[in-house]
Amino acid sequence: MTTLSQPKSQVLTVNGLRVHYLEWGGAGAPPVVCVHGYTSSAQAFNAPARRFHDRFHFVVPDVRGHGESAWSPEGAYEYRDQVSDLEALVDQLGLATFTLIGTSMGGIIAMIYAAAHPERLARLVINDVGPDAEVGSQRITQMVGARPEEFATLEDAMAYRRQVSPIVAGRTEEDQRELALGVLRQRPDGRWIWKMDPGYIRQRVQHGPPQRPALWPALERLPCPTLVVWGTDSDVLSQTQARRMVKVLPRGELVAVPGVGHAPTLVEPVVLAALERLFG
Repeated sequence: MTTLSQPKSQVLTVNGLRVHYLEWGGAGAPPVVCVHGYTSSAQAFNAPARRFHDRFHFVVPDVRGHGESAWSPEGAYEYRDQVSDLEALVDQLGLATFTLIGTSMGGIIAMIYAAAHPERLARLVINDVGPDAEVGSQRITQMVGARPEEFATLEDAMAYRRQVSPIVAGRTEEDQRELALGVLRQRPDGRWIWKMDPGYIRQRVQHGPPQRPALWPALERLPCPTLVVWGTDSDVLSQTQARRMVKVLPRGELVAVPGVGHAPTLVEPVVLAALERLFG
């Protein structure tokens, strides 16, 4: 088995909560902040971080309620809570300007942050999500609400993840294990459970995904170069919405990932080529 480079595991207190993040590359390099999706964790960006950490400083938090970050005692899981954490995190780390990458839920967080702080962004990557909700968001909510709460072994959990996600099933065994360890933990009795706050899951099942603010006007005014990554088989971002996003963005580029659903891994050859252009 290949020995993969590994990030540093770091912790900050943000808005009164313990926020865990992974750090790749040297602190003196240009910063790249990545925000993961609803079913994921910071490990979702390990593959692209490994590609670019020799040139960039990656900061990849576990969003509150996910991974190794704290659960909100008040059940504060609206987009405004998550964006507030992102604002506090980059301020505490002294990141005056940076590249922001967001996948799915993380893409919504990234767009909201961009609307409030366009001057802070050197570049933006929005991965397989748009300002308007589409049918896939509710599918994901229902899938998470219905999934088993525990597994006898990590291998059982990985098999389940392959079953529900063709994207996960297409990853290497090594990648699958690493991604699984980002979202699952072993109890003292040996069984494996999700790291995600069950209250967060119940909240979303009962009320649906949080309401997105009006983001089209923000995209129209966004000055930084922006990639819109779209999996052509995605049910979270349609071709119509992806093309509209690039049309309204002053410096937008559409990256279509053929035959891939929600969400691209960001290491598909077409995406890597686009990131190389974006990073210059």
